[in-house]
Amino acid sequence: MKHSSSAVLRRVGVVPLACVIGAVLIVAIAGIAWNTSPYYGRDDRVAAAAPDTAPVPSVTGTYRAALAPTRIDIPRLKATARIVEVATSPDGELEIPKNPKIVGWWSPGAKPGARKGTAVLSSHINYAGVTGTFASIGKLHKDDVVDVYGKYNARKTKVRFRVTAVRTYHKTALPYRQIFDQKIAGRIALVTCGGPFDAATGNYLDNIVVYGVAT
Repeated sequence: MKHSSSAVLRRVGVVPLACVIGAVLIVAIAGIAWNTSPYYGRDDRVAAAAPDTAPVPSVTGTYRAALAPTRIDIPRLKATARIVEVATSPDGELEIPKNPKIVGWWSPGAKPGARKGTAVLSSHINYAGVTGTFASIGKLHKDDVVDVYGKYNARKTKVRFRVTAVRTYHKTALPYRQIFDQKIAGRIALVTCGGPFDAATGNYLDNIVVYGVAT
């Protein structure tokens, strides 16, 4: 874990990335362990979308500022959330804010608006009966917009992103390397869980990933 993020993680409360990205796997490219854990708030289930694993188009955006992000707005969904910095724990687990109304930015990766790399923003679909900010991101469409606010050169700045693809992956076939690609042209990836709910394990079976580039 980055020591600079520890105070933030304690303040908002974090748990291993569970319903967001499941499976007990080691991602060699990122050095991250992915663990499952009990799902909370099954009364907030959302309708399952048919899996869509088509290749994600390679699109180059317009880059003006690489932000230290503090807030995200998704106009179509009338959704907004605070963004906090998260990293990986000493044992290699990706951390995520426990509060589903808060979004975690994976700080070892790219900043939103950077010319290179994927800025990964993740959040629980729900937790303890509270519906998350990302609960409906699967309803977004190509060319919808996502606004990310933060600081660039100590000034408050907004970067607008255009959605390029919305994908649903079964957790056993999640393309980790694609989602966390730090060599690709700059983009964001919004990640949450979704799809059918497995009552036996207490987990959703799929992950929803929304990709976008700066406009």
